[in-house]
Amino acid sequence: MEIDRTIFHPDYKQEPYWWEAARPGTKFAVDLPKEMEIFIIGSGYSGLSAALELAREGRDVSVVDALAFGEAASSRNGGGVSAGVNIGKGISGGPGQANRSEGLLNGLLSESAAAFEFVRTLIDREGIECHFEKRGRFVGAVTPEHFEGMKKKAGSLNQAIQVDAKIVPKSEQRREIGSDFYHGGMTIERAGKLHPALYHKGLLDACHRAGVKLTAHCKVERIDGSVGKFRLQTEKGECKAEQVIVATNGYTSNLTPKLRRRIVPISSQIIATEELPEDVARELIPNGRTISESPRVTSYYRLLPGDRRVMYGGRARFENVHPDVSAALLYQMMTDRWPQLNGVRITHSWSGFVAMTVDALPHMGQEDGLHYCTGCNGSGVAMMTYLGRQVARRILQDGQPVSAYESFELPKVPVPFYSGNPWFLPIIGNYYRYLDSRERRRAGL
Repeated sequence: MEIDRTIFHPDYKQEPYWWEAARPGTKFAVDLPKEMEIFIIGSGYSGLSAALELAREGRDVSVVDALAFGEAASSRNGGGVSAGVNIGKGISGGPGQANRSEGLLNGLLSESAAAFEFVRTLIDREGIECHFEKRGRFVGAVTPEHFEGMKKKAGSLNQAIQVDAKIVPKSEQRREIGSDFYHGGMTIERAGKLHPALYHKGLLDACHRAGVKLTAHCKVERIDGSVGKFRLQTEKGECKAEQVIVATNGYTSNLTPKLRRRIVPISSQIIATEELPEDVARELIPNGRTISESPRVTSYYRLLPGDRRVMYGGRARFENVHPDVSAALLYQMMTDRWPQLNGVRITHSWSGFVAMTVDALPHMGQEDGLHYCTGCNGSGVAMMTYLGRQVARRILQDGQPVSAYESFELPKVPVPFYSGNPWFLPIIGNYYRYLDSRERRRAGL
């Protein structure tokens, strides 16, 4: 595609905006220990959260990462901290949900709300400075029919987890967003946002203080043995561990093929704009909320810390593409919603992988003796932090159940002939775009 280069700022970078404040690195890195009690693969939110919980209980813990600490999704996401909104979306419409009891589904929602509170508590306890703000979320309805569905959804969420959801009709929409693109929406007060790379840095600092051994640029190549006597072959040598936690989420590899075949990594692309005039930025999102929307192919966006720049993310393409290509597509999507941003320039464009599951729910459990938590489905900041801690608690309690998310199995292979390479995503993405477009045409939009 031909790209209009005028949309790019002279200082445009093909990397996350978040790295300006906290670039992934190897601070605190040590040589790979030869033996440890608990070996954690992945230094993202879930891996560090599990390590911190275990180390605070006196356990001998090592965390290894194939990249620099936090280089993957934990420093690339949008920084939204939700409390059951995305989980509720899966529960209300995900495949196989009808066969689950109401009690179990309410348990999942309750834990998603607990995840939000856990992040707040963790930030306060560890003194993490990451621009955390509880300013709520606005979910825009792209058709009148979607708006009608939100009325029921708001009621069910309030009943299950008291998120203080309120319906906003189109006539009052500009109180929440300076756009006429949506047909009303829903606000969620129990939601927030943070700076994901600074949050990750705070978790890393906390792990170091707690005595966690951290090793960067150390790809794990093979896992042998069983609980109590695992042997791990890495690029930096062999080591032994009693327990292993796989905390790789959207970056899960053939190291654990059974897990890899049961989650689908989807590229999520993001752009950041140059600084805007204060009055323009205030008009865009008057209450500083995070924004999401109702279609199958959705966008998510917010103001960056300081409330003068926009971060806009979504599925520009369902495959990983060049940052310039995704930037141009996201820019068009952004200005469709905010025409007043035509002419504003982009300073950063980047992407990262989200782990999706066939039932749209996160999962935790054990596979071949290996502990895991995975499938954030777009709720990674809260859910991966929380599930990392829950995996740690399961180990501390000698395998006793600790979470509703371990009450059912991670779904089997979601697509025939899927072995970890999501070849089918462009096909599904185009089909979803067609369905979204058809709904809007039927609504006369």
